[in-house]
Amino acid sequence: MAFDWNEYLTLAAELARRTDEASLRTAISRAYYSFFNLAFARAESTVGPKPRNEPYHQWCWNQFINTPDLTCRRIGLAGQRMKTRRVKADYRREDYHRLPDEIQRTLADAYVHLSALELLSPHYPAP
Repeated sequence: MAFDWNEYLTLAAELARRTDEASLRTAISRAYYSFFNLAFARAESTVGPKPRNEPYHQWCWNQFINTPDLTCRRIGLAGQRMKTRRVKADYRREDYHRLPDEIQRTLADAYVHLSALELLSPHYPAP
């Protein structure tokens, strides 16, 4: 049975209600990976398999950004924006200023753009 990446978004929302920094940082990461994995599967289904030498995340978001459809470009840009937050949450040791605001932005991006992904024409992203 295939894993349902939407469960990561549910987990992210649960973690976002906690107050410890580890949970809050993990909420950003889980929200991003929910969105990324669903978008990546969609890109491979319409464009074809990711080339071996391409980085996964960059390849995925480029498939959406480089498509003439405006909704696709918005999905790709949101993915890049969320990835930046995810990298900061996962790898930066310094204090994450405005962490609750960043979580809310990330969750909002995930909900809005996952809905857009579901409503996207089955032909997009296009090669």
